[in-house]
Amino acid sequence: MMQYDERRDRVHKRHHMGPFAGLRIRPTDQPTTRITPAVRRIDARNTAYGLAGRGEYGPVVQQGVQKSLPSKHPLSAAQKDVIDHLALIRGNSVAPRVASIPQDPAELTRHIKEVAHFLKADLVRTCHVPEWAHYSHDRHGNPIETRYGNAIIIAMRKEWNAVRASTGCDWMGDPISFQAYGHLALVAETMANYIRRLGWEASAQYGPSFVDQYTVLLPPLLLLAGVGEISRAGIVLNPVLGLGFKAAAILTHMPLRPDKPIDFGLQQFCQTCRICALNCPSHAIPTGDKVTYNGYETWKLDTRRCASLNFTNKKGTMCNRCVKSCPWTQPNTWSHHLVRALVTRSRLAGRIALRAAPLLGSARDHPADKWWFDLEYVGRGLESRGVGDR
Repeated sequence: MMQYDERRDRVHKRHHMGPFAGLRIRPTDQPTTRITPAVRRIDARNTAYGLAGRGEYGPVVQQGVQKSLPSKHPLSAAQKDVIDHLALIRGNSVAPRVASIPQDPAELTRHIKEVAHFLKADLVRTCHVPEWAHYSHDRHGNPIETRYGNAIIIAMRKEWNAVRASTGCDWMGDPISFQAYGHLALVAETMANYIRRLGWEASAQYGPSFVDQYTVLLPPLLLLAGVGEISRAGIVLNPVLGLGFKAAAILTHMPLRPDKPIDFGLQQFCQTCRICALNCPSHAIPTGDKVTYNGYETWKLDTRRCASLNFTNKKGTMCNRCVKSCPWTQPNTWSHHLVRALVTRSRLAGRIALRAAPLLGSARDHPADKWWFDLEYVGRGLESRGVGDR
């Protein structure tokens, strides 16, 4: 049996950090978002999509859910067809015996991260799965069993050029998100299949909420695994990818060494920065201080306002305006890496970056770079929804 070589693990550690490479992010024992003992498991039927779908946000929003999502635009409809096929995959049987490979959690963690990077994940992290991170019931009302102790978190960036070219609240909203969801679905299913062949149980968790592939809430796992910190927009922000990424998880019994949460100064940054809130067309992002919600101390997104805009948008699909406008959602270049490194080390640099952000125009539209057609399914056919569609 192969012996574990700690020195080799140290050599690979920087590689495993993916987009973190080049940034020294401070690990912490606890997430920068305070999680109290009052936290409770959430019913999947009470997510924004579930509430909107059953009419809690009004009949107009409910009709928008039933009619427009996610097949409102032909490109997102084509992407969803592929994700739906992947979601129908029935998990292969777990091998009767664990493979003759090292059983050391650190060595297995190193290996599974290599696998994820080989399959083109941009970021891979691991964590334990607390019981409260599981949904209490699925979308059909069935109780969810807390079966798995560990999670592998994979993240993929949204296509930057499309984010830059879009307004953030136009017809590319769904296709931009579905581009990442589709790749994550393929990687997550492949990794879960591989882990089961090695002799451990595994469950792939991916896709938009309506794909019904989740038994856990991803945000707590993203925090615990050190993918990022909670932002003012109420979602997890990564120091390199900003808000421009999607994530998936593979739950498993494979013994793994958990990563730690991280602290790169985002709580102080977001306390001062209100760019995403000022750019939110539905005014769903708060401009004030944090509140405590279900045991979490966080900036609480008004999900009713956010969902109402998304499901009734007559000028596009899902809104990504917070993603586009966020100063952290910038391309993967040396100059932006330099700014990130400075901001994570210095509050003064953070204040300077905040003053510079409006001048650099992170929320600016770039219609000259648009390459898609503004089309919407109406009845049984497609209709143009814009002038100058190219």
